[in-house]
Amino acid sequence: MAAVASKLIAQAGLEAVTIRDVAQAAGCSTAIVSHYFHNKRELLLFTYRHSIESATARADHAMGPGADDLKGYIAALLPLDEERRTNWKIWFAFWAKATADHEVAAIQRDCVRRTRGDILKILDSLDRHGGLYEGVDRPALARRILVSIMGLAVQAVYDPQDWTVERQVEYMQAELRPHLKPEPLKVGAA
Repeated sequence: MAAVASKLIAQAGLEAVTIRDVAQAAGCSTAIVSHYFHNKRELLLFTYRHSIESATARADHAMGPGADDLKGYIAALLPLDEERRTNWKIWFAFWAKATADHEVAAIQRDCVRRTRGDILKILDSLDRHGGLYEGVDRPALARRILVSIMGLAVQAVYDPQDWTVERQVEYMQAELRPHLKPEPLKVGAA
């Protein structure tokens, strides 16, 4: 259901999505959807949480075993493909709702804090292993990276012709360059 609702939200926005639309797109009756979700709000919140959980799992996987692959983590969050663009469209729709809905605002705050915390953990690991330049304010940099990801995502979702995958990656590399030491050559690298 979450995948179907996600696609509909990304196409038409929160207000346009109905339980009937979701049932029709899923190829089932409204009774089946209503069995799992008492109302549209429950369905939408389930979809929002699911989109956050899937993005979190993708980013955690990209972080790598050493928990220090910052570029991989960032790439997992950027709207570099259709799945990630859909996630961002869902999040944008809920951000507007969060301004007046305390439950949605709490979910959004938790998501932002967790993501910023994950970025900080990666920065801490990089610092312990000599991957950051000396004197980097890691908490401030974690905040800056997250804000850069969010701002870049807005631009990339609404103007994908200008914000190509290459441009998104170049932008984030330019943001990181003053803080991250160049990666050492790996033994056996060409």
